[in-house]
Amino acid sequence: MSLNFSILKETIFSLLFFICLQTIVFAQDNYSYRKVEGSQLSGRLSAMQNVNNFGRLPAQLKGSVREAVWNLGEYSAGLYIDFKTNSDTIVVKYKVKSVLNMPHMPTTGVSGVDLYFHNEQNKRWEWAFGRYQFKDTIQYTFSNIGHNTNGTYRLYLPLYNIVDFLEIGTPKSNTLDIVTDNVKPIVIYGTSIAQGACTSRPGLGWTSILGRDFSNEVINLGFSGNGRLEQPILDVIAAQEAAVYILDCIPNLSITKERSAEQLDSLILHAVEFLRSKRPHTPIVLTEHSSAFTEGFLNKATMEEYGTSTKVGQEAFKKLKKLGVKNIYWLNRDDIGLDVNSTVDYAHPNDIGMMKLAKAYEKLLKKILK
Repeated sequence: MSLNFSILKETIFSLLFFICLQTIVFAQDNYSYRKVEGSQLSGRLSAMQNVNNFGRLPAQLKGSVREAVWNLGEYSAGLYIDFKTNSDTIVVKYKVKSVLNMPHMPTTGVSGVDLYFHNEQNKRWEWAFGRYQFKDTIQYTFSNIGHNTNGTYRLYLPLYNIVDFLEIGTPKSNTLDIVTDNVKPIVIYGTSIAQGACTSRPGLGWTSILGRDFSNEVINLGFSGNGRLEQPILDVIAAQEAAVYILDCIPNLSITKERSAEQLDSLILHAVEFLRSKRPHTPIVLTEHSSAFTEGFLNKATMEEYGTSTKVGQEAFKKLKKLGVKNIYWLNRDDIGLDVNSTVDYAHPNDIGMMKLAKAYEKLLKKILK
């Protein structure tokens, strides 16, 4: 009797497993997947319009920038896909080429994706959380999100990883159309802070938040540890028609044995004068170190270092104004307002810090762009 019961139990379990397997296979067969090409991405330079990778720098720069800059340029920081669909479920599958996380930044920020929806009726950005699996092929499933036909989805790509391929799936009965826009972009040249360190998910990087505040694309040229006002990057920035240029590089331009205050002054003056010579009327924003002069930090030497380079930047800005350079602006750390609760470590903002940065830029840019 017990033997027969055991056989019956095993048979039932086998049938249930088979049914579940068939259900999964049927569910997968019931979806269609759209492979995203690099040329369909938003947040990139015009020079990369027909490039089908997920990087941020055109191929011709590979031999003229330092290897570290080129490697960081392969990361998909700030890139996003705008699309419309009437599906209640969206599945995103993709592969990455680098490590999934860092000690001070979670996997969801380093290697995750992030889905927002711009509701055209209430003019509000809404957000969908997804179930994620970080395996060889990473998968995010955004389900029960409604059949939203009154707006556009925005899918942000990983901030600190190289995307190998990416596809978006919906049930075959639904539609999916990728859309792009041609509004003059906001171009940002910066450091790890601009790249997105150390926020918890891609949509909370300050450049991403800023992009939701304006109709302009935002081009993120943040290079972790390597935002140094270097000529090859200035060249591609100047070649890009833009609504405004933001130079937020002072956190990577400390005064050291290799870089004097005079050399930093010269770098800032040259960057602004070069951009102005190529783009006479485009506004240029210079930003001081967002953590400089912040009260409450016990690490006095580090904070003094931030303050020293920031003071050089402030004096360089005054020189530019005296030279008659027009349409330039300075964003100071008081306007940003970081405090001891706004950072993950010595400099990199957490989600609170990212929001403060974005709001400070938003306030300034609304005056500039009107």
